[in-house]
Amino acid sequence: MISRGKILGLLAGIVALGCVVTGYELHVRHVAAAAASQPTVIVHGDLRDVMESKVHTEYTYLSFTIWHDQPLTAEKMDSIAAASARIENVAHGLGSYEAEYQAQGWTKEDVQFFDDKRLQLTQVAEELKKAAQKHDSSQVTSFFMHLDNTCQSCHHRFRPDLSWT
Repeated sequence: MISRGKILGLLAGIVALGCVVTGYELHVRHVAAAAASQPTVIVHGDLRDVMESKVHTEYTYLSFTIWHDQPLTAEKMDSIAAASARIENVAHGLGSYEAEYQAQGWTKEDVQFFDDKRLQLTQVAEELKKAAQKHDSSQVTSFFMHLDNTCQSCHHRFRPDLSWT
């Protein structure tokens, strides 16, 4: 028979473990929230490099996590929110490239199209971030598909060699 002291010790251990797990989850959420609240990134350098090193890197992480790394735990949702915030910030900063677009020979229509897609990417990344912060896996999937479509529509026009649909 198990003594009352052992039962109380076991219960205390379970409560302590619960406190550690809860503390860790709060820490992960705090780190993700802090990353998401970073100021807008001012992007510098070649547009292609920025898209590859910043947007594509985050997109690849999101794609793998959402499609292939199930289940979407609270920690993964917080990471999805942080990655989405980084895309949102970079997309917002892409407006500073208008002079570069024109120097490359883009038409006014090209510049307007890219700016419209940049704004769309900013908005959908924000919605994806909000869905992930709520840990709503259905909305995360839906907004990621919208983000993917936004990327594809721009690639179709400017980088057909990178289109994957």
